[in-house]
Amino acid sequence: MKKIAFLLLFFCGILSAQVGINTASPSVASVLHLESLNGSGTHGGFMPPVVSLAERALIPVTAADDGLMIFLSEGTTRCVQMYNATTAAWVNMYCMPIPFVEFGQDFDANTNWLYSVNLAHYNTSGDIDIWDVINSLPNITNVSSNFLGCQDLNNSNGGGNFFHEISFTNVDVSNGTNVKVSFDYDVYQFDNGDDVQYEIFLDDVGQGTVLLVNGSSDLSVSGTEIINVPNGTTNVRLTLGVKQEGAADRSGFDNFRVYE
Repeated sequence: MKKIAFLLLFFCGILSAQVGINTASPSVASVLHLESLNGSGTHGGFMPPVVSLAERALIPVTAADDGLMIFLSEGTTRCVQMYNATTAAWVNMYCMPIPFVEFGQDFDANTNWLYSVNLAHYNTSGDIDIWDVINSLPNITNVSSNFLGCQDLNNSNGGGNFFHEISFTNVDVSNGTNVKVSFDYDVYQFDNGDDVQYEIFLDDVGQGTVLLVNGSSDLSVSGTEIINVPNGTTNVRLTLGVKQEGAADRSGFDNFRVYE
């Protein structure tokens, strides 16, 4: 009985004074004092309750819980939050920056930069009229494995004398620094009227069409186009257009990337 009475007196003393964890001398200005150095000689930190959005919704907060703190972890959102009883809402105290994620489309293993085409892919028998993802095309060597191949786009298989376009979706680059957009191209024997153009969209605003290849006199050219994205841009996307006539004229495009 004496031991029980002693323990009761001890805990009552703690409840009526400062509480210290890893310290025998808690600050007199504190209710709870945490020291990082524990009894085993190692340091630790304070871990608030980690919850998802669904779990946060189950917290039975009331007006008396003003200042209640949690750490919200949901997808890419990682924020220390505090409950504001005045507005009955959780507010962010600090959110971890979302790391920049590189996007790419090489039509092989790296395919997280999604796209659409303004004309469904086609590839006729005999490989004459081609607007499709293929793995080889005569005289096209600057791209490899799978790539977007083009040949005789002015045809009766849905094509015509207009730009065939591939349009990529927006990529969030708000947390990137010195971001770039690039792609590889290989053009073989483009004549007058055979052209390649592209346009970059920054925050959904087109930056003007760039004529990458102005065909003339069986022009053959290849390379990698690199476009700098201004810092402070929230999102970026790309549209590439190809116009070409003649079975002897070909082109290939590959390795579309958004990267730092």
